[in-house]
Amino acid sequence: MLTFRIMRIVAALAIATAAFLHAQIDTENADPLRNLFEMARQFEIPVMAQPDWAQRQTPPRFRMAWITDLHITNVTSRTLVTAACHAIRDDIKPNFTIVTGDNAGHFWDLSEAEKKEPVGVRRHRWLKRFLDSELAGPYCIVPGDNWPWDFEKVFGATHYSFDFGGWHFHFTSTDNQASGAEGCVTFSPVSWEWMESDLASAAAKPTLFINHEPLWPPSFLDAMPTMQMISRNPHVLAVLGGHLHLDLEFQRDGWRQFVAPAVGRSHRPGFKVFNFHPDAVIIESYEWQENEQAFLPAAKWQQLPVPEKYREALAGPPITGFNPENRRQMAPRPKNVDKALGERSHELSVNMMTFIMSFGVGKLLGQ
Repeated sequence: MLTFRIMRIVAALAIATAAFLHAQIDTENADPLRNLFEMARQFEIPVMAQPDWAQRQTPPRFRMAWITDLHITNVTSRTLVTAACHAIRDDIKPNFTIVTGDNAGHFWDLSEAEKKEPVGVRRHRWLKRFLDSELAGPYCIVPGDNWPWDFEKVFGATHYSFDFGGWHFHFTSTDNQASGAEGCVTFSPVSWEWMESDLASAAAKPTLFINHEPLWPPSFLDAMPTMQMISRNPHVLAVLGGHLHLDLEFQRDGWRQFVAPAVGRSHRPGFKVFNFHPDAVIIESYEWQENEQAFLPAAKWQQLPVPEKYREALAGPPITGFNPENRRQMAPRPKNVDKALGERSHELSVNMMTFIMSFGVGKLLGQ
């Protein structure tokens, strides 16, 4: 048992390293980092038989698909993401889909006029056309730390929220970034004020907080103060993020961090489907099967329990379509380049050590 617990500490280190340096892990000359990444993979959501709590006799009130880290940069990645979109559109048919960043670094088939636009606008204009066509259903999108520039000129706000099916959905994205410095991104004072206000306005509803970078493990400079904000808002039941290209889940105080795998090129392309029941959200996984050339259900099951006090308001017949209510948003603003943030990269190491100690020492002590 002691050896196993020590291995979990090592895994925490590996996951933290993946969070800090995930961009370099995919490079050809990163064998040590690749080894840590392989170690972290051992602690992804495991394959299992369908548990009793996932076997429901009644349909969910609504469903939400979640894709992240599309990384559309060539024909291969575009083909993968197209297959995922078609599986969602034709087979799963959720009420809506969320897209959580690192979306597209390339573009095709632009008009002559569009080719004269800034490269960021071209990327997002192509991406919107792609999602409108291939997903062909309601979707909510935020940018990531790769190719975020000019997102607001095509998709609009990067901070927004709405209510649907008794839940509150809060979408956000960092505002300042040091290009080329992994994790060196922050929120602006205006965004902090907006996030605090929006979460306070939804205090009576179970809430999902949606951002590209995970808060736990702390994957960007403002992760720790954001977690403090979440702790002040106990109706936030979960935080959703991608960024790490790993399939992970962590408990932190009264909320859970879900990390979805990349749907684009990665060691195991996949996406998630959330089934909203009054007492719990049942989360299904879909993964790319090379032999079938399709995204198919994986034998992986997760759940987000819903506290008793919310359940009565969440009960009701299945919801058709997607008609969100009480939409709020912060005025769209361009992302700011702030080279000075790169000088704060040491803070990421401190935050990662907090994660390692919290995750690893707790396991070592059998907690």
